[in-house]
Amino acid sequence: MRALLLSASIGGGHRQAARALREELERGGACECLEEDYLRFVPLWERGPATWTYAFWLRYWPAAYRWFYHWSNLPSEPKLISEIFSKAGLGPVRSYLREVRPDIVVASFATTAAVVGRARAVEGADFTNALVVTDFRAHRHWARPEADRIYVAFEETRQDLLAHGVSPERVRVTGIPILPDYARLPDRGTLRAKRGFDERPVVLLTSGGAGAYRSYKRVLQALLKLDMPMQLVTFNRRHNGTHEEERGRVRWIRTGLRDDFPEWMGAADWVVGKAGGLTASESLALGVPMIIFDPIPGQEEGNAAYLEEHGAAVWVRRAGELSDRLARLIPDTRRRAAMAQAARALSKPDAAAAIAADLLQAVTR
Repeated sequence: MRALLLSASIGGGHRQAARALREELERGGACECLEEDYLRFVPLWERGPATWTYAFWLRYWPAAYRWFYHWSNLPSEPKLISEIFSKAGLGPVRSYLREVRPDIVVASFATTAAVVGRARAVEGADFTNALVVTDFRAHRHWARPEADRIYVAFEETRQDLLAHGVSPERVRVTGIPILPDYARLPDRGTLRAKRGFDERPVVLLTSGGAGAYRSYKRVLQALLKLDMPMQLVTFNRRHNGTHEEERGRVRWIRTGLRDDFPEWMGAADWVVGKAGGLTASESLALGVPMIIFDPIPGQEEGNAAYLEEHGAAVWVRRAGELSDRLARLIPDTRRRAAMAQAARALSKPDAAAAIAADLLQAVTR
């Protein structure tokens, strides 16, 4: 069986979901997997304006992106918008599908499933077109009629798609696929000993898979100014090796992007940052509660609200409250334990295995 996994470099979560599913599909040697960035099939004149506008909005004008997200989630969105999304890169995608002749195509980016579905119809090809939703709440653009199977995080995500007109038999509640490493880790005490952590709380500040967290520096400064017992770990693609320093009562550990990131998260007491679907799913799998500040408008705000509603995260909505909330939450072991239990109750660490099994069953049928 040959599977093609199409992610999108517009966000780290799309790539991580594809990587996790690829590892699961390749286990046992029953599947040959190809993984590609969908955006490489889209000509620059099509890709450039959309990605540049998206990046500009998120960094400098998030209110504009929030408006677009909610406006495009309405049935009144002009059909022209959805038509544009379903045609971007169609020609190159058709050519590539003819070349590789997959049995399954799995997209982790909504537009990709639309383009692949149109290419399949034009070519008269026969393969399963699947879509993995990487958010906890499903925007209307995830409701792709071209997808044969749509895999979602929770029952609430499924209900969102049904409300958008997706037929129930096409939606499976599996969780968002994360790397198998998260289910194989030793216990938290072992991981803390391996990293040389002492009894102070371990706080991970994340910047998102693409390193595009707009408020990263603001949150970092707030944490460092607390001067309270804490072991703060930050990850930056510019760092080579690992550097440590003591700043008052804060032990600051700076390191680069790491393949053993699951071990660091497994040793943590808190994850602080935005609310990407993959990072949140990893935190849930390890029972590590989140403190969320300035999530991406729209989809990540939906993730943050869902996590907070179920007791697995605290969403700090105002900048003026950030330092005070951090100072109260980080040393609160009782609150942390209750939130960790809530996180584990939501977790679906075997999502990749569940999706892989369902896809293999679809091809067998």
